Amino acid sequence: MPSEVAEKQQVSTVAAPWPTMALSEAIDINPKRPLPKVGNVPFLDMASLPLHGAPVTVTDKRPVSAGGARFQAGDTLFARITPCAENGKLGFVSALEGGATAQGSTEFIVMGARDGITLPEYVRWLSGWRHVRDHAIGLMEGTSGRQRIPAWAFDEIDVPVPPLDEQRRIAEVLRSVDEAIAANDAALAGVRAAKQGTMEASLSDGYPEVRLETLLADTRYPMRSGPFGSALLKSELQPQGIPFLGIDNVHVERFVPVYRRFVSEEKYKELARYTVFPGDVMVTIMGTVGRCCVVPQRVGTAISSKHVWTISIDQDRYSSALLAWQINHSPSVLEQLLGSAQGGIMSAISSGTLRDLRLPLPSPEQVREIDDLLCAFNAQIAVMEAEQRAVQNLKTALMSDLLSGRVRVPA
Repeated sequence: MPSEVAEKQQVSTVAAPWPTMALSEAIDINPKRPLPKVGNVPFLDMASLPLHGAPVTVTDKRPVSAGGARFQAGDTLFARITPCAENGKLGFVSALEGGATAQGSTEFIVMGARDGITLPEYVRWLSGWRHVRDHAIGLMEGTSGRQRIPAWAFDEIDVPVPPLDEQRRIAEVLRSVDEAIAANDAALAGVRAAKQGTMEASLSDGYPEVRLETLLADTRYPMRSGPFGSALLKSELQPQGIPFLGIDNVHVERFVPVYRRFVSEEKYKELARYTVFPGDVMVTIMGTVGRCCVVPQRVGTAISSKHVWTISIDQDRYSSALLAWQINHSPSVLEQLLGSAQGGIMSAISSGTLRDLRLPLPSPEQVREIDDLLCAFNAQIAVMEAEQRAVQNLKTALMSDLLSGRVRVPA
């Protein structure tokens, strides 16, 4: 996919620079947009703002109010508050019903084109350029956790501004890459939906239910969380050594190999009972509870933190991947888990809750068949996700080259 997209983009390098100006001179920051004094108007909240300049879909309507952002078709919405700004919350309003003015979150910065200087879709790409975003985020004001990008920040960011015809060509190139990304997203969503439907159907044949405890491996510590209290002091964490795994490593059906904390070889001898092995299932039990993944083969010796439970399954009777899928996606298992979590925002799952989880138990032969199906879906999704990352990287590189003027799109 990346090579196909790249072949479509015929570009040439040139030396002549474009004129530069402050971003606030190139685009209209928070332009005036008229609203009726009463009645309902289209409304967009922060949760509905997409990422990376994707098209905005406005389906909600609310009574008009005095506050909040005001925007029209052709505007770009830029999230100004942390962590939304850092996460890339940015949307392009391609159309609004009836050509109306809409309202949105007070945490939006509205960016409009300036007649004769910029085109609306070029503003979409310019505002998502890493050079602009990183500079703006670096100028945030406020207390930790509630920092915001002030409107004056865009006075401090200089950008090259090409002629309108070049803006149009650049927008067309980047739009084609975005269309490839959208097509990949749709294909991925289709495969994930097929996986969900297939797995639910495979486990809905009236199999007897058993407690998870009956499926644990015959080892001394088949279920364990990491060390508590004085068993591991912060002062004992090292810059290198045996990785100390936690919540950051556990995503939905995906182990993330991010190692930030370690224990020494000597300290590990005291903590060996908390060792995590390839094929183990890790479940987050504090904070965002219930995320689950299988530890891959590439993980060497490591220990788990107190924020996860590590489960060793009897592989002759069940499948680690199947258990991880059920904890992440099975409605009945999720209801058992989350219904028992205690502690409000910092909720927790006890070992008893995990041991008592009731799971459908097919025969060993049927487990292997279901596991093969699940692994095939996972492999297909992994390939598609890798392709998607490659196209995303291509887009990032193209934006840097095209918006800086280092590479030009010929007429």
